Amino acid sequence: MYRKDGATFLRGFEAKEAVAQQGLSGSPKSREFRGLLMAQEGGIAGLVSRRNALTTSFNFLAQVPSFQNNYWVGYTVRTVRESTAGSRVARLVYEYLGRDGAKVRRAARQSGFCSANDLVAYERTQLRVGEPFY
Repeated sequence: MYRKDGATFLRGFEAKEAVAQQGLSGSPKSREFRGLLMAQEGGIAGLVSRRNALTTSFNFLAQVPSFQNNYWVGYTVRTVRESTAGSRVARLVYEYLGRDGAKVRRAARQSGFCSANDLVAYERTQLRVGEPFY
């Protein structure tokens, strides 16, 4: 995330496994997403899309109490047509890693899909794995 001319933006990359499941190249260009963040009462909202607006999501995050005050919890909604085959909304947890480049790169190298058991207990609690989203 970064600020420019009074606005807040984000840039990131989809997990390689996510794009591979769709038969896409694992290149940074095909995995990149960018977005705009906006202040909301009680949190932040974001509009995020992949290159050429192939996919877009709406995200909402609010800071939650933690020992280092570094967790943001919320949900994401995919902007796709309704389908009985998949979910369009999911909970999410962001952990603020600070400005330590080595720590950020280490986390990036460990990114990708994982099971609920691979998460720390606090993250599992916030995601409420197995509970329906309302």
